[in-house]
Amino acid sequence: MRRALRSPGGMSLVELVAALVILGVLLGLAYPSWQRFRAHQSLRYGAAQVATDLREAQERAKAERKEYRVTFTAGSGEYTVERVGGGFTHRAELPPGVTVSGGTVVSFRAYGRPDEAYTIQLVNSAGTATVTVSGGGGIQYSAP
Repeated sequence: MRRALRSPGGMSLVELVAALVILGVLLGLAYPSWQRFRAHQSLRYGAAQVATDLREAQERAKAERKEYRVTFTAGSGEYTVERVGGGFTHRAELPPGVTVSGGTVVSFRAYGRPDEAYTIQLVNSAGTATVTVSGGGGIQYSAP
């Protein structure tokens, strides 16, 4: 009569260590790609956030018939949206690692038109994103 072969109940210590080493190598290879992906996403999110806040200032200027300005400080990850003459101030923060490359003050007149065309550049380790305000009031952004 033949006896049925039994399989071992688990993994040996050598197999477990080999599996952990392979897992560690794969994670080590994937981590730099993950960091690049996060930097790109932060830059895109920051550009969308700035464009949204500029549109909000423009819409408030239209609705309230008051002048609004958005102030960006070079090398900073913070900016402010405020009504000229007081009454409304909003401090905003860009995602971690994202900063404004040059100081700019964007002004929207009482009916929402900017007083000139503006370009705001955001930078981080992934590159540069640009938010533009046209002389006619159009706001758009581009990010890598």
